Amino acid sequence: MRNGTFDSRLYTGSNGRMPEIELRECSPQDGYDVLEMLHEIGPGENGFQNSAYNTKPEDFKDLIYRWIDMSRGIGLMPGFVPQAVYWLFADGRPVGMAKLRKYLTGKLRKEGGHIGYCIRPSERRKGYGTIILREMLKKAAEINIPRALIICYEGNTGSRRVIENNGGVLDRIVDGRCLYWIRLDIDTGMREIHPDDYYEIVELWKNTPGVGVSKADSENSILGFLLRNPGLSWCYKDADRIVGTSLCGHDGRRGYIYHTAVLPEYRGRGIGAMLVRKNLEQLKAAGIDKCHIFVFRDNEPGNAFWNATGWTRRNDIFVYSHDICNT
Repeated sequence: MRNGTFDSRLYTGSNGRMPEIELRECSPQDGYDVLEMLHEIGPGENGFQNSAYNTKPEDFKDLIYRWIDMSRGIGLMPGFVPQAVYWLFADGRPVGMAKLRKYLTGKLRKEGGHIGYCIRPSERRKGYGTIILREMLKKAAEINIPRALIICYEGNTGSRRVIENNGGVLDRIVDGRCLYWIRLDIDTGMREIHPDDYYEIVELWKNTPGVGVSKADSENSILGFLLRNPGLSWCYKDADRIVGTSLCGHDGRRGYIYHTAVLPEYRGRGIGAMLVRKNLEQLKAAGIDKCHIFVFRDNEPGNAFWNATGWTRRNDIFVYSHDICNT
């Protein structure tokens, strides 16, 4: 891709033919040709770490299974996030590896980013860097990452060119690291909330009258909520910003909706109703047949919204709360 246009000349080999490209997630079927590539790559460079560079053949399958577990979030060490490992093949030969982190921690926003990749030394300067990043961005979009953060060293002009060829926009340079963002989601419309949306959505809640933000809305709490309730929480975007949200989850028996919030200037357009309909559709698909909400008594716009959209106010129950951390 050059200035947004695909340029096949970047990828043609010495025989003038484009190689057959395939991106594969690591699997137990991986052969020792992959291990050979890992050995050739070595411990890594330019911020990419390859902990498998000295793996012995007899330990290779165990390594693959650990990576598969990591991609599923099984047995993660503190501070680690689910990460999938991929191989890029050209004409059946492994030429590069890449890692995709499914969401970011504060540390990864400074040092790691969503995607890391490396091309084996014997296959460099053939355009495979641009290809592997392009294919990894497709994988990131498939798991609803709204914006991919790619980080490289300031002096690594080759990597910077690869990122920019794939639409990367330089945000800032910190301690010699270039932080590039690549937009993957829609400009306007409804999409699932992703853990990386946290800072934007919490600001929306703080700026929406009637929405209370508490310790239960910490980054870790919202992350846990979203991971336990995949596909249920949705937001609405307009002109590259989130203007409405509706968190949703269930306990296996009843559904619950929280923080249905639309910025005041976007109300009256049906955005809140659209988000709640999506919540209910997803709950129904999960086998949940009833849903509850909690609304502050003095939240007049909120109470008016729920009354107008077919919800029934209960007068026969009380809600009790207990602050566990003070027990």
